[in-house]
Amino acid sequence: MAAGRPSIRDVAREAGVSTALASFALNDRAGVAAETKERILRVAGELGYRPDPTARALRTGLTGSYGLMVRNMQNPYFLEVFRGAQDAASAHNSTVFAVDSAYSVEREREHVHHLAQQRVDGLAIAPVGSGDAVDLWQELCPGKPVVVVNAVAHQEGITRVGPDNVAAVDLAVEHLHDLGHRRITFYSAPAGVMADHDRLERFEQRCRELGVVAHPVETALNLDAAYRVTCELLDGPEPPTAIVTNSDFTAHAVYRAARDRGVQVGAELSVIGHDDLATSALLDPPLTTLRLDRFALGRAITERLRPHARSGDYVQPVTLVVRGSTAPPH
Repeated sequence: MAAGRPSIRDVAREAGVSTALASFALNDRAGVAAETKERILRVAGELGYRPDPTARALRTGLTGSYGLMVRNMQNPYFLEVFRGAQDAASAHNSTVFAVDSAYSVEREREHVHHLAQQRVDGLAIAPVGSGDAVDLWQELCPGKPVVVVNAVAHQEGITRVGPDNVAAVDLAVEHLHDLGHRRITFYSAPAGVMADHDRLERFEQRCRELGVVAHPVETALNLDAAYRVTCELLDGPEPPTAIVTNSDFTAHAVYRAARDRGVQVGAELSVIGHDDLATSALLDPPLTTLRLDRFALGRAITERLRPHARSGDYVQPVTLVVRGSTAPPH
């Protein structure tokens, strides 16, 4: 092998195959026996081979890169999703660019334009509101895949990836009902930026079925806003006995507000989160929450963006993890 960066010809020669067959294996195309493909990939790893992105783009029209846009990078939920997405991309010598819209429609549109200019091969997006950015992507990059994450969207030609929202709401509401709560507060994003309105609709429906008073509350989904809203509720004429949040991240703000108002989480205020972050079991008391495999969800995103991608929506199962933050009403 010549000195310098190993080429695909070097991989083919060391693996004892043609350059064309090595290219098929390295680009994950059909027509290569499993044993042969494994040998080619092993040799490529041993040689330190990395495809030339410029040459690949000229040859195939693909850059080997994808965009992942989220609504709130402050929420650790998305970090594990991104890690899973990049893990799946790395297995095929690709990469993922992550950007944050911060619940801003204007910033969301800017990111879509920039990613289109970078010629990424596909876009995964946790959209803001009705998903106008999805329409924009399809206008700028017709035919390129788009995966909608943690949201309801009705555009044609899209794939949806997210947790089982119906099960998540049912598990939370039924758990609190069984404990004896008859009025449940439910945090959701403001109507103008809400993208997962199926959660709110299911919450109201399940409360009606169980004879529970549904108390939906809009709040910006950041720590300061959720803290202020929770303080206002606890200071009000009818303080909540149970709050279901949209994330463990937001639940941290509920704990802080309860502490500052002298309300004991669990004994006096039941709180349920969503995501089961690593820090949630360390809270005092530990947080009752809905657990899902965020890493697997991230992998599912990339697997639906890649060429010859898996088809069909992906629904990540959720389970309820009961800890000390929920108890019968005081």
